[in-house]
Amino acid sequence: MLSRSPRYLLIVVLLLAGVGLTWGQRWSAAAKLSAELPAAPEPAAQGASAESPPAHIYFLDIEGWYRITPYETVVRSRYDLTGGTTEAIAEALPATLGKWQQVGEDQYIGDDPAVVEFLNHPTVALQRVYEDAAGYKVTLNIIGNKGEDSFLLFSHTPETCYPGRLWQVVENRRESALLDGQPMYAQYLLTQHAQSGDKLMVLFWYLWDSPQRSSVDGVLSVRVNVYLPPDGDEDASLEQAWSFIRELFPETVPWDRF
Repeated sequence: MLSRSPRYLLIVVLLLAGVGLTWGQRWSAAAKLSAELPAAPEPAAQGASAESPPAHIYFLDIEGWYRITPYETVVRSRYDLTGGTTEAIAEALPATLGKWQQVGEDQYIGDDPAVVEFLNHPTVALQRVYEDAAGYKVTLNIIGNKGEDSFLLFSHTPETCYPGRLWQVVENRRESALLDGQPMYAQYLLTQHAQSGDKLMVLFWYLWDSPQRSSVDGVLSVRVNVYLPPDGDEDASLEQAWSFIRELFPETVPWDRF
């Protein structure tokens, strides 16, 4: 065994070197592309509004730290989602988003026993409901964390979370829609409640504010939920969900990481 030790040590060194090279290339590419991103317009002096330029840039993807997918999208928003607390995120998002109006009070879901058990007291845990004049409702959930706990957002996903609450997954796929002529991607779930038979549609993705996607800086898991009306049109409900998302992210940014 002792005679083999140098060989094993060499293998370990080579593996570590490979990992280091991969992450070095990833950070180098991210830094290069970050410098090439178009300059964002200056935020409005008195805060964001429907007339404010979308000055904040975010990096969206359908998977987490484990891999960067070809579906990574860079978007602009009028709203500063970098506050790092539930209160800061709630304050940054207006009660009116285009045709969508907030109904009811914000819900802090960080004390939900399931959230505590699986996500360990996330730094951001906001739930807000919006409704349009036609009666469509969307529920916006934003959960965020930093450091090691941010990895929990990728291990406890809606695919594993919703069945625990009797929402059985009927369909699971990748979806996309055009924001400004360019697509944004999201994971899509169609679920049905085991007892009531109600149907719930979920679009979700992850959001970072830098191309490095650093766990130290943290990540947001964003979900848009839509309850389908009885005998409702799934495609129509999906389009309503995307119309809400376009209010959050009206523009894309040209982006080619690799």
